[in-house]
Amino acid sequence: MPETSVERTLGILLAKVEGIEKSIADGDKHRAVVHRRVDEVVESIGELSVEVAAMKGDVKDSKVITDEVKQWKQRGIGALFVSGIAGTALGGVAVGFLAYWWEAIMRVVRAA
Repeated sequence: MPETSVERTLGILLAKVEGIEKSIADGDKHRAVVHRRVDEVVESIGELSVEVAAMKGDVKDSKVITDEVKQWKQRGIGALFVSGIAGTALGGVAVGFLAYWWEAIMRVVRAA
């Protein structure tokens, strides 16, 4: 009977060792998947870094153009303001001219 007990104990120990080996193998597979995914993430981040660097140049160029357009807009608004003042002044002069010379103009029109 003692041999049976020893064999049984050895069987239990062997099963436990096999379970541990299976667990280690499963862990290795899982770690391999994790490493593959980490590598993919690192590669994606590298690609993003390159794209961001390229975009920085584009944004810098766009800022130069945007600043230029803002200057044009400011100049245009200034020109419209000056034109408005000049138009108002000319309109006032024309009205003053008509008011001052109205009677003379009407005499010439009636005589014709």
